[in-house]
Amino acid sequence: MRKSLVFLSLFLILSFGLSAYCQNVQRVFTLEDSISTAMMNSQDVLLAKEQLQYSKQSIDEVKGQIYPKIDLNLSASSFDNAVPTVLPASFSSIYLPASTGVNNYYIGRLSLWQYLYAGGRYKTNLRLAEIKYSETQSQYDAMKNNVELEVKKAFYGCLYIKEKIKILEKALERSKAGSNLRLEYAKAKHEYEKAVLKFISTIGLELDTLIDIKGELSAPKDNYELEKCLAWAYQYRPELRQTQFQETMDGLRVNLSLIERFPTITLGANYDRVGNDLTIDQKSWNATINMNLPLFDGWTSSSRIKQGKNQARQGQLRRAQIEDQIRFDVRNAFLDYNFWKNQLEESSKVRANQDVEGSISRLDTLYQTILSQATLEWAIGRTK
Repeated sequence: MRKSLVFLSLFLILSFGLSAYCQNVQRVFTLEDSISTAMMNSQDVLLAKEQLQYSKQSIDEVKGQIYPKIDLNLSASSFDNAVPTVLPASFSSIYLPASTGVNNYYIGRLSLWQYLYAGGRYKTNLRLAEIKYSETQSQYDAMKNNVELEVKKAFYGCLYIKEKIKILEKALERSKAGSNLRLEYAKAKHEYEKAVLKFISTIGLELDTLIDIKGELSAPKDNYELEKCLAWAYQYRPELRQTQFQETMDGLRVNLSLIERFPTITLGANYDRVGNDLTIDQKSWNATINMNLPLFDGWTSSSRIKQGKNQARQGQLRRAQIEDQIRFDVRNAFLDYNFWKNQLEESSKVRANQDVEGSISRLDTLYQTILSQATLEWAIGRTK
């Protein structure tokens, strides 16, 4: 009798705790709300987004190098030189003549410098920056896919335990349940609290936030073909696109090393106003075209070319490794989904076993089917 009272008291306390928790809920999350919140709060996603913006700015930086460099320099010097003097380069290498006393010298200089021919350096650097941006975009997409999968796992985990608690509550209401059933109920309540804590951490909220989960565990009805899944994975998985972009960048770096052997032609022009007072009435100008032809650099360019080719071969090996991993991910998830889907269909045909164990067993099968579908969608790079 005393044991029954103790268990009844425990049941009432747990039920009251759940009721009080629901009354104090601050936010209710659907799956869509959970994913959008995680995307806004995930540190990994935010970091990848900042890297994407950095790569975009790199493109603008390279584009800016195509335009001429124009400088305006104003200098005022006071000097007493026994011999002519040239100021350091940081002061524009201004020439100060010899003087017999203190003199002032003022100069205003407008200068222009522009590559007329660079052997394709600018074009190659711009292409490198654009490919780097595309690679960073793929990294960003991969990070979002990973976060979405983790959110789905946490979300469905909470729904699964909630449904399990409902089954146990109905069993406790229908009959005089034994201590084992009451213990299972208490364990389910504990598991739900831990699942909610994991869910809150996954979507990036404060751990003391009171939340509730809104949704249902629906049996997936989608059918997949292995060959189509593999084809989709090759098309949509961001990780594979990253290796393709990396191979392209490796090839461009090799080309850039080859371009260093080409001559460069530059144009420089200066317009000066100088004088010993602020009127700076003396004018001068010059324009120069210069060609520079590399003849010998100690074989450093040859070494860079070999390094670039070596990096290209490493990229091909990485791509083969990632392709193998993608094939494994797809096949493994495909086998899991079909197994659990078949098990779910078989359990739906059996209506005789409606006890607690049978209900929980079918719930377990449904949960595993939903998780395996989410994993398969992630493996092929197509999320719902």
